[in-house]
Amino acid sequence: MKQLIPTLLLLCVTFSFGQKKIAVSDEVIAAIKKDVWVPFMESYIELNPNKLKSVHSQEIVRVTIDENEIKSGESYLEYFGQFLEIVKDRGGKVAIAFAIESTAIDESEEMAYQTGYYRFSSLGKDGEEMVVRGYGYFNVGLKLENDGWRIWLDSDKKADISDSDFSKHKVLYELDGPS
Repeated sequence: MKQLIPTLLLLCVTFSFGQKKIAVSDEVIAAIKKDVWVPFMESYIELNPNKLKSVHSQEIVRVTIDENEIKSGESYLEYFGQFLEIVKDRGGKVAIAFAIESTAIDESEEMAYQTGYYRFSSLGKDGEEMVVRGYGYFNVGLKLENDGWRIWLDSDKKADISDSDFSKHKVLYELDGPS
């Protein structure tokens, strides 16, 4: 067994270095931003559950790492959409922003994988100012469907980062929050 471990490590390293890196085109990045991240942020600001659902594939798999929970499909989409309905019914406001850390894509440019952070904000106790409530680290699988890019895999967990850590990422997607 002791002799097998160095051999496996050598094979893994050799295989890793033998892989060619696939460049992600600016067009694909722009399409994902337009199809997924902008409407995702808008859905929070507008408290629009239908827009939120529209950026997800119907076959969505959702993993909440901190809760050891997996949800999927239409039942998850309905559950997630209810969050925005509850905020709206209570007269609240929310916003979300994304900092993309990495993007990988398959050779056909029909599947992508992104990692990064999100920043969640909501109204403060005064009911007038938006307050950052927390950060999370996410991984998403994206696929190109007939009408654009959609999230088919979404996982996240809480992240202990500062606003300056979040803001120093090269790719930041933010919209003006609700007023």
